[in-house]
Amino acid sequence: MRKTLCLLLFLAMLPLQGCAQRVELAFVAVCLGVDAAEDGVTLTVKCPSYGGGSRQEEKDAYTVLSAQGEDWPRAVAALYAASPVSPQFSQLREIVISRPSFDILLPEELLRCADQLPGIRVHALVTVCPGCAADYIEALKPEIGKRLSKYLDISLRHAEEQGMLPATSLSCALRDLSGPWRDPVLAYADTGKVPQGAAMGSLGITLLTSREVQLYRLLRGESQALLLKSGGRYYGVSARGRAKREVTGSTLLLTVPVYITYSLYDAPPDEEAANQLQSELQSFLRRLQAAGCDALGFGCAAVREYDTLPEWLSSGWESRYRRADAIVRVEARARQQPLQ
Repeated sequence: MRKTLCLLLFLAMLPLQGCAQRVELAFVAVCLGVDAAEDGVTLTVKCPSYGGGSRQEEKDAYTVLSAQGEDWPRAVAALYAASPVSPQFSQLREIVISRPSFDILLPEELLRCADQLPGIRVHALVTVCPGCAADYIEALKPEIGKRLSKYLDISLRHAEEQGMLPATSLSCALRDLSGPWRDPVLAYADTGKVPQGAAMGSLGITLLTSREVQLYRLLRGESQALLLKSGGRYYGVSARGRAKREVTGSTLLLTVPVYITYSLYDAPPDEEAANQLQSELQSFLRRLQAAGCDALGFGCAAVREYDTLPEWLSSGWESRYRRADAIVRVEARARQQPLQ
């Protein structure tokens, strides 16, 4: 009986020993930083150390590792050579790319290189930072709880729910960059500051304000927190669906169905509120045109006129898009805010 019990206890401990060994040998990246410069590419990863100790020690127990190479393949090789064990990217939460990196590597090339990292999590959020990505990664600390991955999930989701963050994953950014009919908008964030947007177009990267990010998400049917001030009153604006895009000759037509909500104790919004929103959206669309950035996907509507991809690619859509007349129509419905 005792021998049987000992055997069962031994067998029960085997999976636990295997798990402990895998955790101890794991070097799991939570964040990845990319800095491309004339003298090479620097990759930075931040990984939990899995060390014991006090709660504060556990909270700060993260290892930052940087490696540089003459180009992307050599930087990856240097990173693997410098790591205590092979780094894993299956739990990656955020990919941070320095703004100057896009002057060295084209956005599509840079993101395709990142996508080729073994086992990378394609749902990781892509963020652009103004300075050094390695410094940005170093400054990231888990202010909520003691896990950096959980803190990033909570803080990024909060900013997304507030409409401040254009949450673009690695897979979505690659999809938009690979197809010639839409351009991506990435998160642009500096440590301790309100996140903005980085719109990628044929003329480079254009920074969007927090307000423009909210307008962008409204047009995509995602906004939850857009406020509109008209006639000394504040109204809420929410989407009634995604905006409809049409391309007719040299004219871009954007039809935006929205609800304009008002308080139980206030008067319904007049036509001026819808006109003000329409004017704001018109200015936003024209700024995207000037940057050569088709973030709203007018190319998805224009491509339907062509039978083959070569015909579409030779149509000169980028220059046509920048020169086109832009018209925005807001189809607004008043809706009373219900009592909570």
